[in-house]
Amino acid sequence: MARDLLRLESKFDSVAQLLSNSSAVAGSSPGPALTSISPSDSPITAVFTQPLTPEAQLLAYKMFELYHRQMMPLFPFVWISLDESPEKLFRERPMLYMAIMVVACQQNVDAQLELAQRWREELGRRIWAQGEKSLHLLQGVLVYLAWHHIHLQLGSQLNNLMHTAMSLTEELGISLEKSMNTKTSPGGLNDYFTTNQGTREKTNEERRCYLGLFWINSVLRMCVKDTCPMPGGQSIEEARLALQQAAELPCDEYLVQLVRVQQVSNTIDKTIYQDLSTTEAALPSTVLMAVSHLERDVEMIRTSLPSGLLQQELLLMSCHVLQIFLYKVGMDDRVPQSVDTNGSSTYSLRLSHILASCFNAVKAEAASVLSLPNSVILSMPYPYWIQIGHAILIYSRLLVTHHNFWDPGLLASIQDFADTLEGLSQKIEGAMNEGINSSPQRFLPTMFTKLRERFVNICKRVEENSKANTQSNFRTTEISNSDVFEPGNMVTDEETEALLFSFFTDGLI
Repeated sequence: MARDLLRLESKFDSVAQLLSNSSAVAGSSPGPALTSISPSDSPITAVFTQPLTPEAQLLAYKMFELYHRQMMPLFPFVWISLDESPEKLFRERPMLYMAIMVVACQQNVDAQLELAQRWREELGRRIWAQGEKSLHLLQGVLVYLAWHHIHLQLGSQLNNLMHTAMSLTEELGISLEKSMNTKTSPGGLNDYFTTNQGTREKTNEERRCYLGLFWINSVLRMCVKDTCPMPGGQSIEEARLALQQAAELPCDEYLVQLVRVQQVSNTIDKTIYQDLSTTEAALPSTVLMAVSHLERDVEMIRTSLPSGLLQQELLLMSCHVLQIFLYKVGMDDRVPQSVDTNGSSTYSLRLSHILASCFNAVKAEAASVLSLPNSVILSMPYPYWIQIGHAILIYSRLLVTHHNFWDPGLLASIQDFADTLEGLSQKIEGAMNEGINSSPQRFLPTMFTKLRERFVNICKRVEENSKANTQSNFRTTEISNSDVFEPGNMVTDEETEALLFSFFTDGLI
């Protein structure tokens, strides 16, 4: 109940913030930027003025091409055809056009932030002042959400944007399952005069949007925070199967695989981190049995991935994080309480295997990131960044997890951790340097310039806590009297998490 109240308060706070932001916006075109963002002198901001001037039209075409060529293939849930022009998109789907201009404006981060602020203001005006609901509005929200790290400097609207998108899918009837209402279904007098949206056939464009929202929501729940889950497991499966069978666009195969991974993630979440945590009889041995059962689902996903996709490495990254999500349960303080003190039991061997598997998945995730082309690093949507951040966090937790049957030093040292972070720093800095030297130039948000400093501080904190935990483990072998599994009891270091999440996320965990 307390968690539900916190979620509700968070939603109200987000809505209140957006309403206050949009209250000064009037008229039928995007209003001026808020005072928190100084208006730039860049001609780039003219891409939000219709009709487009010749100079703005040229800039819009360049950014549109960048999005179409480099960014859209990494987020297959909103697809723009090759024969679409910026002018046509601005005229027919303005919020989607504006969102694309925001995320693709990488040549000038100040102008990008100004465009991002104007987009927020226009969204508030359209939704809260005019009550607009349309597919193009949902598509614009999804694109804006997908590159959330680009506009984090303006202040997080993650919760609000997520709930707004979920509300739009419901209002548009996209999230409704394909079934007839029963005589006991809720409804009002207007039901006599409206078409039952649940019975109509959804378009593939609507299905992609719905699955895109599911993907973002599921990755956030897996890696960042316990936000409200998307309802409708059956409708998710129906949409995925429909796109899989249609194979209408070249992006659909990649889309289907991303959704499959997150469907398994939701199963893991429900089985281990929700169901078992609310069951008083959930013993550690029950947890390990559940892990063994779910391992088969994870392995089936990994081995059935199609080969030859342009986004192959990103798919592998998602699978590695799925493994991390499954195996990190071995770090819970209550799980090793049944292990014999000599560490020779079958139980202890199984738990050691789970922790070692989590280590291997973390290392595989880092290797996949290092193999990405620099152009992908510059174009990656936000969910991939938080997957990387979560993998680093779990790596740090593994290094400070010590038991009488488990020594992380046998698999990795603090120096290995530091080397991994150094490799990631060099990879991202190399991509940033390539972006600076490209034409037009491409810049990541300014927070990425502090990456190496963050990583150095994280390494220091992990080393300090690893030494402290090792000494504590030698001094005592006392085991908790509680045999109830508690997912919230993960080994953690708040300072390390704060350092990591202040960079990779908006701090909501």
